[in-house]
Order: sequence, then C-alpha cells, then structure tokens
Amino acid sequence: MIDTIIFDLGKVLVDFHPTKGMRDIGFSEEAIKVFNEKIFSGLWEECDRYQYSDSEIRALFKERVPGYEREVDMLWNRLHKVTGVCPYSNMWLSSLKRRGYRLLVLSNFGKNAFEINKMIYDFLKYIEDGVISYQVGMVKPEPGIYEALIKKCNVDPAKAVFIDDRQVNVDGAIAAGMKGICFSDFEQAYRELEMLLDE
Repeated sequence: MIDTIIFDLGKVLVDFHPTKGMRDIGFSEEAIKVFNEKIFSGLWEECDRYQYSDSEIRALFKERVPGYEREVDMLWNRLHKVTGVCPYSNMWLSSLKRRGYRLLVLSNFGKNAFEINKMIYDFLKYIEDGVISYQVGMVKPEPGIYEALIKKCNVDPAKAVFIDDRQVNVDGAIAAGMKGICFSDFEQAYRELEMLLDE
C-alpha cells in the first residue's frame, strides 16, 4: 500500500519556459538563441549538481556567453520569469495531503534557481521534506540521490511512488525499490497514480 508520493518539480509541478521568460525580460531574439544554445542546453543542468554562490554562477554564465554579460544579470535578477507553477499543482497536492499521504520532493535543481523560485512555489507548503540535487551533489538518475532521499526522509521504498517527466529518472526510482510514473500530462499522471493508490 502506497503511503508516500514523491514528486519531481520541473515539468511536473512547475512549468519551465526559458524562451518565454527571456522574451518577457526583454532579451533580443539573437540573445535568446545564444542562451538556449549555450546556457539552457547542458550548462543549466550541470549547475543542478553544485552549490554555486550567486557571484560564481553569474561569472560561469558570463564566461559561456561572452558579450552578453548584461543579459546574464537580467536573467538572474528576474529568474522567476523562466518558471511558473502548473495550474493543477496546488489542487493536486492539497487533495493528496488531505487524504493522508506523505508528500516529498526529489528534483534536479541548482541552488540559486531553487532559492529564488521557491518563493513563488506555494504548493511547497504541502511538501513535508525531500532532496534537491545541489544539496547532495548528485543528480537523477544517479542511484545515490534516491538512496539519499530514502535515508534522509526514512522512506520505505515498497510503499512509495515517484513521479517524474523523464523515464530514465523513473527507472532510477524503480531500481531503488519504488514504484514509478512517467509524467506526460496531468490527466495521465493523475489516472495512473489513482490506480496505484487503489491497489
């Protein structure tokens, strides 16, 4: 019987839209192209592993996109523009919490991005605990990050289900003894979760 539900953040509970966010901030189309190629395809995910300070991460980004130093500062000063809470997140988590399920989070997220954006993630009030990748220096689907969550939060894997938008990350949870759901859209994930909870 499932008693613990573990959520990924990005593309599950949180929308990630860097192109739209950069347009809202005032980037030129050329700058958007450069940042998508040099920052948001590789480097962004690399930063999920480390506890960079604000100054360190700004310097790292400026080194990657020379000539766009102003835009790096614009991005980090308004980083909340590249993410947003999915419209169903609060309703989904509040309902599960009322039903008595323990809710945790396991997400690849850089320190700076998480600290800035968690202010607008009001659904976090329903989350009891969890592990963010930068806290442990590991990222999904590395086995150690699942073990870190199990140990820190005293999770019984046989009674836990993990929801993530990437099958490889779901497979990592399954290898750690949990059940898993690969998130495609809310209706699909909600249906699959309810089937598991009914077992």
